[in-house]
Amino acid sequence: MSTPSVTPMRPFAGLATTASPMQAMMRTVSAVAKVTQTAGIEWADFAKQSVDHGTATLRKLAKARDPKSVLVIQAEFLKGSYERIGAQTRTLGDLYSGLAGDLLRHPGGSAASQITKA
Repeated sequence: MSTPSVTPMRPFAGLATTASPMQAMMRTVSAVAKVTQTAGIEWADFAKQSVDHGTATLRKLAKARDPKSVLVIQAEFLKGSYERIGAQTRTLGDLYSGLAGDLLRHPGGSAASQITKA
């Protein structure tokens, strides 16, 4: 009676043929660093827009002559701020979820390609 042939499982076999574990780790670290840099740039742009939006609102408030116009200006400010923070949240969420998805698909892989597209 012959025993069936069993192929041993090698979960990291593909990684060894494409890159060493150190190279894979360095690609991952590089991808995370690029995403973090991109997020920092996004936050800096958001902060600048916030200051500009606040300054413009203060100028409008200084010119307001009655309480009704003050309330309208404040409502516009709050609505604009809400829309901008929503857009910022979506942008950063897409950035980090793209990184996470790419790292899960390609361990130590090509998250940098996602960043250059963004």
